[in-house]
Amino acid sequence: MAHTNAMNYSPLNVIPTREEEVTRFRELQNIFDNFFKWLFGVIAFKTTAAGEDLFMAHPIIMMAMILMIVLYFSLWLFGTMLPWCTGIFLMILVFIMMVIASVFSVLGVTIVSSLLAGLNVMLWVGLFALSAYYCYQELCELVARAISDTIKQLIDDYRTQSTRLPV
Repeated sequence: MAHTNAMNYSPLNVIPTREEEVTRFRELQNIFDNFFKWLFGVIAFKTTAAGEDLFMAHPIIMMAMILMIVLYFSLWLFGTMLPWCTGIFLMILVFIMMVIASVFSVLGVTIVSSLLAGLNVMLWVGLFALSAYYCYQELCELVARAISDTIKQLIDDYRTQSTRLPV
């Protein structure tokens, strides 16, 4: 019995295929392309008269927005670079990216209008509630699957031990 289990065991392929590497490279290229477009857009906006006035009137908000851009793209890069980015880790990463995007959005709209910022906050709270509900369902399903697999493993181990004859 143990011999057949050992023969059927095959380790996970940790060496990525060429297609996976090409796909990851294209995703990274897309991330950097978008990141530099955003940063150069901010720099170009700052050089205009309106942009200079905005940076002078709201320096903390503008610096926080630039920080949010860098954090968002860093997390996106982090999620793309790690090949084991699945399950709970991916949900947490996406949730953090949503928080950063919501803060960026609220900061940007705060400059324009406080009423629009309030509506924006309500929209994000609704989106967070919806995603928390979805993540809760996924988490419950993962826990139920883990408990069920553990019980099955315990039962299988008990059956194999009880069928062995003493030597």
